[in-house]
Amino acid sequence: MLINCSNHPSHLWGAKQKEAASEYGEVLDIPFPQVDPQLDEAGLRQIVGDYAARIEAIGADAVFLAGEFTFLFMLVDKLLKDGENVICACSRRETVEFLRADGATEKRAVFVFERFRKYSYYDRQ
Repeated sequence: MLINCSNHPSHLWGAKQKEAASEYGEVLDIPFPQVDPQLDEAGLRQIVGDYAARIEAIGADAVFLAGEFTFLFMLVDKLLKDGENVICACSRRETVEFLRADGATEKRAVFVFERFRKYSYYDRQ
């Protein structure tokens, strides 16, 4: 089983990402929390601890995480230290920039999924 803890529900994934996820079996979506920008580190740790406990209780083969950076960093760190297999999506970004009729410049980005990659610690192989 793959836990998808992100703002990207698995039913909206493209065929290539769904195929890559199938390596882990069923996908279970756990929505990524809305992290209040005013939250201090202690409050963040509390939410991370709650999410880690919820994720670890499921016992999945892997956890896909994507979202707000400080929460993400703490949760990846916690799950790795607890022996979980944590992965991220590796995508190619295609951008188009154009001039709108009103004179404003607009930039659009499309993220094309390529693969999942495991999170790991820098100093461990």
